[in-house]
Amino acid sequence: MPCLKINVQHEYTSYLYGALPLCVALAHEDTLPWYLERYVQLHSEYSPGSGEQPHLDFADSFGYPEVLECRTLDWAAVAEAGPSVIDLIRDRISAGHHCTVFVDDDHLREREFVRLHEYLVFGYDDRSREVDVVGFGGRPRVFSALRISYDDFARAFRRARSAADEGRSEVRNPVQLLRPRPDSHSFSPDRLARALKEYVSGIPGETHGTDTWWSAPAEPVPDAADLETNAGVKTYDHLVLHLAQVKDGTAGLDYRRFHLLSEHKGMILRRIAQLADSCALHEPLAGTLDAYRELDRQVREFRLRLLFLPPEKTGHEAARGLEFLARVRETETRLLEQVVRIVGVV
Repeated sequence: MPCLKINVQHEYTSYLYGALPLCVALAHEDTLPWYLERYVQLHSEYSPGSGEQPHLDFADSFGYPEVLECRTLDWAAVAEAGPSVIDLIRDRISAGHHCTVFVDDDHLREREFVRLHEYLVFGYDDRSREVDVVGFGGRPRVFSALRISYDDFARAFRRARSAADEGRSEVRNPVQLLRPRPDSHSFSPDRLARALKEYVSGIPGETHGTDTWWSAPAEPVPDAADLETNAGVKTYDHLVLHLAQVKDGTAGLDYRRFHLLSEHKGMILRRIAQLADSCALHEPLAGTLDAYRELDRQVREFRLRLLFLPPEKTGHEAARGLEFLARVRETETRLLEQVVRIVGVV
């Protein structure tokens, strides 16, 4: 019953492509200092001509190769490993690799549609014929550790392969192998404070490419001519744009943006507390920390209102949200400027 270490972290679950690797990275204490210096900077993109809504994410979502060895396998490589994807999983987990695998999630949910989603496989049991995975499961769907039978998982993978063969999916590399790098890390308050300063200033930090992801195109795709990119507090501009369109009825509410906004505030709160501990600044940071804790509470409350929002109240809540985001942006900027000033980063 081989089973690798994981940490089913709940600090970042908005997008599985970034959430699942963190479950591997944060299972090892040596990686925590690396993590606490990052996941500060936000990045948003919007192409008015695309017809799509602005996309918001952490600049570090694809930064995990710094702490994890990563390798992707295409459909042919998986097929060469054996008649079933379970053969590959058993072999790679026994060799110490976590396996992120794209399967037809709707099959696992007993739905007729085909939708490819990732699961992180970290163990298998030949006696019960089940794989141990991390992903969204149950009702309501919760990010957690799950067990899925060999037969169901293999069938869901075959359905995903059929969708790719028929051009109904852009996934080219359905399996990613992850293994922690044998490196140690030390926490640097200065690096974290500089990251906070860049966030407040809206200065783009290092935004890692998506070439480690499974649907990376064979050839680089040029950016849209009208692509707008923002960083740090300037990403609020794209959230405001989205809510304004929701208020006007020209766009449907995309909850994921605000789920990630709330996760970001929780991560910043943890990092301010880390600065207070590591720099012996409990007293100077106490008031700022309390104020940011209240900000975090308010954003979480806003997120939950959007999550359970009745359709008939969408326009009204979007109008309230526009005022709320303006207050959050102003308050967060002021509080983080205080943090940077107290830590004394250049």
